[in-house]
Amino acid sequence: MLSQPRSVCAAFRRRHRAARRCERGSYTTELIIGITIVVAITAVVGPILIDTFTDAAKNIDLGVGE
Repeated sequence: MLSQPRSVCAAFRRRHRAARRCERGSYTTELIIGITIVVAITAVVGPILIDTFTDAAKNIDLGVGE
């Protein structure tokens, strides 16, 4: 499970090192695009997870009131 985030981080580090050797403007553009992608994924996945966790929490039987 942890290998995928590690490989993603390693890929970002490699791109970061390669970008520092290239033109600086392209690095800034790639960084902005990367941040935009992460924000978009969060905006899509976040509400799904919140709904899932809220429904699961509502279905917990606490044994109160019975």
